[in-house]
Amino acid sequence: MRKKLGEILLANRLITASQLEEALTVQKDTKQPLGAILISLGFVSEQLLLQVLAAQQGVGAWHIEKDPPTQDAMAMLPISICAQYQMIPVQVRGDLLLVAMRDPGDLDAIDFARNVTHMRVESVLAEEHKLAAFIERMEREGRESMVIGDKVDLALNSVVDRTMVSKREDVELAEEDTRPVVALVNQILTDAIRMGSSDIHFEPRTSCVELRFRVDGELVKVREIPDELQGMLTTRIKIMADLDIVESRLPQNGRISVKIDGRQVDLRVSTLPNIHGQRIVLRILDKSKALKSLEELGFDAHNLGLYRKLIKKPYGIFLVSGPTGSGKTTSLYAALSEIKSVKTNIMTCEDPVEYDIPGLNQSQINDKVGLTFDVQLKAILRQDPDVVLVGEIRDQQTAETAIRAAMTGHLVLSTLHSNDAASSIPRLLDMGIDPFLVSNSLVGVMGQRLIRKVCPHCAVEVELTDFERKLYHRYMGAIDLNPVLKATGCAKCFTNGYRGRTGVHEILPIEDDMRELISQSASLDSIREAAKGIGYRSMQQDVLQRVLSHETTMEEAFRTIYFDTLVTEASESPTILRAA
Repeated sequence: MRKKLGEILLANRLITASQLEEALTVQKDTKQPLGAILISLGFVSEQLLLQVLAAQQGVGAWHIEKDPPTQDAMAMLPISICAQYQMIPVQVRGDLLLVAMRDPGDLDAIDFARNVTHMRVESVLAEEHKLAAFIERMEREGRESMVIGDKVDLALNSVVDRTMVSKREDVELAEEDTRPVVALVNQILTDAIRMGSSDIHFEPRTSCVELRFRVDGELVKVREIPDELQGMLTTRIKIMADLDIVESRLPQNGRISVKIDGRQVDLRVSTLPNIHGQRIVLRILDKSKALKSLEELGFDAHNLGLYRKLIKKPYGIFLVSGPTGSGKTTSLYAALSEIKSVKTNIMTCEDPVEYDIPGLNQSQINDKVGLTFDVQLKAILRQDPDVVLVGEIRDQQTAETAIRAAMTGHLVLSTLHSNDAASSIPRLLDMGIDPFLVSNSLVGVMGQRLIRKVCPHCAVEVELTDFERKLYHRYMGAIDLNPVLKATGCAKCFTNGYRGRTGVHEILPIEDDMRELISQSASLDSIREAAKGIGYRSMQQDVLQRVLSHETTMEEAFRTIYFDTLVTEASESPTILRAA
C-alpha cells in the first residue's frame, strides 16, 4: 500500500508533526492538495516535494526548468497530444524515451506514447504547473512534432485494441511499461535468484552503475546500468526496504521480502555512500530451499564421524568458524535437523532466521529495541532449553553468556569469524574470556570454506607441477599422485568451468590434553600439533584430497585455502607455474 505524502515527509523528518497538523487543518478548509499547502506555508520547497512525490510513486523526478526537453525528444510527439495528456518527451536514450508527466500512472498516455514512437517509455514526474506552462508556451510557438497522420491513426487504433486485453494482462503490461525502474529492479532480483546468486552488488562508477552477482562464491559482472538511473534505482530499493530515501550520507540496513516463482525470498539490504553515489548490496536468503542433511554438506567419512560425535555431546559449546558466506549456518542447521526430537527442547536466537525448521523454537534478534544476542540468550536460558543455537558470537557479553550456558548442562552451537578452527581459541581469549572457562566449556571447533566443484562436462586432465607435488608431500606425506583436473569452461557451466559448491572442513575436538594447553594460553602451533593425535586434519589436507578425487582443481584450492609454504617454496603463483 502506497504511503501518504504526509507520512513520508514526517518519517523522513522533512516536516514536523505540528507542521503537518497545521497543513491538514488548512486542507479541510481549502480542499487544496496537501503538497501545494505545504509549499505555500513554506514548510517544504517545490524541488524537495517533487522528489518525495516521485519516490512515493516509484518513479524518477524531472525538473523541467533545470533540464529542458531535448530537440530529438520533442520531435517524437505532437504538442497537441502532449497538451491533451499533460506530458512532454524530455530525453531519448537509445530505444528508451523519457516522458515527463503530471500523472506517471496514466496508462492511456503511456500507451499512446509507446505506440506512436515504437519505443520503450519511462515516465517521470514533473511539477504540474511548470509542465503545463511549458506545454502552453510550446503551443504558442507552434512547435508541432513531425508525426504523420497515419502514424497517429495507428496509435489510436492500437489503444482501442488494448481494451480487448484482459484486466490481468493490462496490469502486467502497466507494471512493465509505466514503471520501468520498478520493472528493472524486479528483473534483476528475479535473474539473481534464478541463477542461484547469494548476493547482488549495485556499484556506482564514474559513468554507470555496475551490476554484479555473486555466484558460487565469485562475483560475476552482469551489466552496466546508465548513470542517469542511479538515483531512481537507489530510491526504489530504499522504498522496498523501508529505508530513509532522503539520507545519502550514512550507511543504512534494511530487509525486503519478495515472492518470485511462487516462493518467498528474503533480502538483506545494505547501503554505503561512496564517491560516486550509494553502493548497495543485497544478500539473498531463499527460505524455500530445502535444508541440507549432513551427508549433503561435502564431509568426508572421517570428518562426518567427528562432527556427528561432537554435536551429540550432552553439554558444552561447539563452534563453526569461517568468513561470511562460508556455509557456517547451513552446517549448524543440518546438525539441528539431525539431533532434534520430541524429547529435546532446541531453541535459537538468530539474525535473521534464515530457515523455518519444524520442531525448533526459533527467535530473531532486534537491535533497534535492544534485543541483542546477549539479551535474548539470557531469556532463552530461562525457557528450559536442552540445545541452544546462537547465530553468532560477536562480543564478550554474548561469549560469556554462551559459555555459562555450556557449563550448566546445555549444548550450545554457534558461529565465530576466524581464519580456521585453531584460531577460534585465541579469538575467544581476545574477547576477554578467561582461558580456564574456554578450556572447560569448549567441546570442539570446526573451520570450513566452500569450494567450487569443477564442471564434469568440460574439465580436462593435467599433470601436477613440481611445486604442487612438493606441496602434496608437505601436507599429505608420501602418497600416489594421479593427474588432476583443470577447469576450461563450456555452455553448461556458463563458461566458468565450475558448477556448484561443496564444503571443505577441519574439525578440532577438544579433549583433556588440549584443555591443558588452552588454559595455559599455548601457541597455535602447539594446539595444532596436539590435535593431530585426536583426529584433526587440516583444511589444506581436505582440499588437496578433493583435488585428487577430481571434485575441484588446484587453482580453486589455491584461491580458497591458504597454504603456508607458498611464500617460502615458490616465487611464482600456482597459475603461472601450471601455465609454464
